[in-house]
Amino acid sequence: MTLADSFDASLTAPRALGIEGGHNLRDLGGYRTRSGQRLKWGVLYRSGAISNLTESGRAELRNLGIKAICDFRTPHERARVPMDWQGQEVGYHASERGFSVGSLQNYIAQGGHRQGAMLAAMHDIYRNLPFEQAASYRQLFYLLSQSRLPLLFNCSAGKDRTGLAAALILYALDVPRETIEHDYTLTNQAIDGLEQMMLRDPGYSGLSTLAREEYMPLLDAHPEYLRIAFDAIEAKHGNVEAYLHDALGVGAAELEKIRNLLLED
Repeated sequence: MTLADSFDASLTAPRALGIEGGHNLRDLGGYRTRSGQRLKWGVLYRSGAISNLTESGRAELRNLGIKAICDFRTPHERARVPMDWQGQEVGYHASERGFSVGSLQNYIAQGGHRQGAMLAAMHDIYRNLPFEQAASYRQLFYLLSQSRLPLLFNCSAGKDRTGLAAALILYALDVPRETIEHDYTLTNQAIDGLEQMMLRDPGYSGLSTLAREEYMPLLDAHPEYLRIAFDAIEAKHGNVEAYLHDALGVGAAELEKIRNLLLED
């Protein structure tokens, strides 16, 4: 195999959707599996919260033809920043968990003035996310298997709960781990917007009391975090396949359905 053959152009393909009022909204399409198939473009979108849309932004979202949304945010998060654009034709599936370790407000509100506290918090978040979010991820995979496509899944920043969900989907499709981590770290291209959004939001007022180098681990999408989540999954279930089957209800039949729906030669 030549260098040209091994280069995956999808790794450099533009995938961010610059829709005003959206944050960290991008298409998961184009990634190559180990067998050489590719994830279809325009069927799967990952995002942070989408709010304050202009009329043109609403039109752009409608043009994506989204049929289902999986919102991993808590009811409190959704009340603060409603997803009010989807319309009656889109199935809206939201978590009813009253608390989530993935809600960064919780860690900021706790202060975190001890040096290294925010980095330790991120490690704790990723050790717990696979299990805390299992019900939401189960629903996400069920909707995929039922061809509720195009589908968008999101949390507040589109980084942690959403990042792990994207990683699990790509893993289930047999996308290489290096590519999975690449997609995860693309969130860092939106880190400046996330930081400014938080600094303007009263809900994150504790952020301004911290030195920037102390709160940056909360905003960073570092591959180490994803590895911690996968290590936690393997420690509890033995391997990721067993987690997909036992915790998310994704067995061989469901995997075949999802791969047939999402992949192309």
